[in-house]
Amino acid sequence: MTPQVQTQEPRGLVVERTVPFTPTKVDVCGDNYIITGSLGELAKLTQDGKLIEEYSIPFPSSITHSTTLGDFWIGIWVEAEMRLARMSSLNFKNSWENGPTRSELRTSSDPMSLHPRNTVWSHALDSEPTCITDIGDDFCFILRGKGIYRMDKHANEVWRSNLPSTIDGNLRGYETAISISQSDDFLSIWYDNGLVVDISTDTGIEIDRRRLPVSDRIERVFHSENFHLLALSEQGFLIANGEEILQSHKTPGPLFAARYRNGHWEFTGWRFDGTLGNSGLKIHSRKQLGIGFVADRVLTNDGTLCDFPITRS
Repeated sequence: MTPQVQTQEPRGLVVERTVPFTPTKVDVCGDNYIITGSLGELAKLTQDGKLIEEYSIPFPSSITHSTTLGDFWIGIWVEAEMRLARMSSLNFKNSWENGPTRSELRTSSDPMSLHPRNTVWSHALDSEPTCITDIGDDFCFILRGKGIYRMDKHANEVWRSNLPSTIDGNLRGYETAISISQSDDFLSIWYDNGLVVDISTDTGIEIDRRRLPVSDRIERVFHSENFHLLALSEQGFLIANGEEILQSHKTPGPLFAARYRNGHWEFTGWRFDGTLGNSGLKIHSRKQLGIGFVADRVLTNDGTLCDFPITRS
């Protein structure tokens, strides 16, 4: 059965400019939100979209991945040109300040000694992290070509495990691990080519693997308790249960953020918002790019908070 698609034109939406930089990601931190910017900016927002304090740039490079553990935000900064990477933890309750400038990073005689400002802990990395997620009070991340690591919130190592030695006959590292999900008994590593590898939560040892049939590279994966939304690189997305693809849907462009609540998927992306539920797929066009959700509103790439335009039914 083909889902019903409703395309609506935006009208009468309430918008409010609240983030004074170009946002790229929204993280939920308790009852508040942390906004990441394209140049390494960080801002704290309340549920009603108010800045808690002035935004800061703790480190002058892009933030590629992040997650939260209670009051702690863990971010990964990557400066590809200088081959620098940092993983650091910031306490939401503390004030965040500007760190070293890009000029200081370039001219420093020891750039490896420079770290983000106001961190609880910070480590230099010798490889690019490709994904990170929280596991209760711990977190898990993957370093390209290195391995899988589980650490506690103080950055003490719980375990480390090798990446799968071969993937469908190809050499290790050819595919990229882009997301990690958690079930009761194991973690699942999601690759951009549709491969899913289950590992033990306690040891990191591989348990099982399977390949989901995908027609395009997977750009992002969003998880609910029982289902997963696989956003494809060009346009469209898939719904999977971890073992097989259940649904396939087209969208006007790439999908950037999604969440599952009250029995529906809500998502936003390249000039569109949408929902998927019992009444089918609904798409609503918008002028800006949707980056993420702040409570019931969408944060767009111009720093504006806009009402989510689709009523779930």
